[in-house]
Amino acid sequence: MDKVICVGKNYLKHAKELGDGINEDPIFFIKPPSTLLGVDSGVGSLELPRRFETHHEIELVLRVTEEDGNFHFSHYTFGLDLTLRDLQTTLKKSGQPWEKAKVFKNSAVVGSWQPLRSIDDVLDIPFELRVNGEVRQRGLGSDMRWKPLELLGDIRQWFPICDGDLVFTGTPEGVGPIHPGDTLEVSGGAVLYTLNCK
Repeated sequence: MDKVICVGKNYLKHAKELGDGINEDPIFFIKPPSTLLGVDSGVGSLELPRRFETHHEIELVLRVTEEDGNFHFSHYTFGLDLTLRDLQTTLKKSGQPWEKAKVFKNSAVVGSWQPLRSIDDVLDIPFELRVNGEVRQRGLGSDMRWKPLELLGDIRQWFPICDGDLVFTGTPEGVGPIHPGDTLEVSGGAVLYTLNCK
């Protein structure tokens, strides 16, 4: 694995809730593997940055596998792309890149990996995030503006793809703040885990 590739504004309602313009092409940004937090046991701990407001973004995450020089998605899970939203807003207004708001410890959370038999099947899996028992986000991959195979083709035009790379495919509407003491529950198909925020 070389990198985590994230897709911005891949759900129309989320793009609108941010108050930004609607992009005509996918927006990509990259996180290094050092940002990953894997939650395989079903329960994990998430330490939040203290200086800025952290927002949750639940996403379908796909893992790239290389076989004989060809790349395809082999596994899926559901994860969280965490964002320092107030910092991101400041950076956008000044025309700066987003890295400071996106690339920090534990900002890319992933659950247990499941074998992917069919892209169409995984796009029909409902997923949701609950914060302190309250549903904050619900989504279906079929609502994406750009579907996974389209994304993979576009990504390959811009970045060298490596075996094991992860693709965070975008978040549905409902993003919002999380705080120390909150309990997050991520669920989608066979993926289910809880995070206790510190």
